[in-house]
Amino acid sequence: MSEHYEKHADAVSNAFVQLLDDHVREGISEAQRQQLAMLIEAAISTAVFEQLEHAADQADALVQQIRQHAEKYDKGADYPA
Repeated sequence: MSEHYEKHADAVSNAFVQLLDDHVREGISEAQRQQLAMLIEAAISTAVFEQLEHAADQADALVQQIRQHAEKYDKGADYPA
């Protein structure tokens, strides 16, 4: 999936550079454009990781809730409707 992020980061950095005035664009080296793409890729990766972590936390909470309901049901307690 990193290749996907890399391609997207390149596209974003290229789009940004195209927004710049010609004289500014000419002052940006290929190495600087690649650094920008790397920063964008890192930001994408971090955002995706944070969302995956959040989803995992939600799944864990749901598992705990299901387990608690199953334990109550198994003990013969009133199961909430």
